[in-house]
Amino acid sequence: MQHQDYNGASRHQSRNAEKGLGVKIIGGSRELTGEEYGVFIKRILPGGVAAQDGRLKSGDLLLDVNNISLGGVTNERAVEILRMASALNHMSLLIVRDDESRK
Repeated sequence: MQHQDYNGASRHQSRNAEKGLGVKIIGGSRELTGEEYGVFIKRILPGGVAAQDGRLKSGDLLLDVNNISLGGVTNERAVEILRMASALNHMSLLIVRDDESRK
């Protein structure tokens, strides 16, 4: 996935993320079939950093975390990348939101 393919991509910075971002994700590539669905925020967990911040929404497509691309990664690898970012206590997320698809 190339970031320049997405209009309206925005970067969100979060500090104090040592306990995690507080999101559930869905998607990622399937190793057996090679199909890629993108990594999306499925749910914002109450009380987490993302819920307190308020900028991330269910359905947001995550393009990268701390400049590590999520294009072509499995769901498990995406979770690992998010956990590594939490351990650094700093998250920089590049996301795309399609408001039309939410209607």
